[in-house]
Amino acid sequence: MEDIKEYFLKYLNEYNQSWCDKDIEKLKTFYDIDDNRLIYYDNHKNNDTYTLGEHIALVSDFLTNGKKTESGQVEELIIENFNVFSKGDTACLCFIAKYKSFPKPFVRTTMYVEKIKDQWKVLHVHCSFEPEK
Repeated sequence: MEDIKEYFLKYLNEYNQSWCDKDIEKLKTFYDIDDNRLIYYDNHKNNDTYTLGEHIALVSDFLTNGKKTESGQVEELIIENFNVFSKGDTACLCFIAKYKSFPKPFVRTTMYVEKIKDQWKVLHVHCSFEPEK
């Protein structure tokens, strides 16, 4: 495999692009559809989900209707301080995400991915706004 950090940065950029394109079908390819596994702790109130089905329902609503948060639309992300911790068929991606139109507060993000049937799948995401200093 190419440099692991470079590989997963490309993976993350493709994942983020599916959000920007509002392509729910492409987004689903990043998840474990067969076992409905995903725990997603969102940085916005009332958006935490404990199954993939719950997450897809919230995302579909957001992509269709927007939300009353920040710009209310899908935001292009700026990724900083990107790190990968991996072993075998598991990896943890840790980074700072900044929404392009409002970079502060930034979002601390951790993604846990596993290789399932030779494809990397996101099983856990934790996003939280930068704490008050």
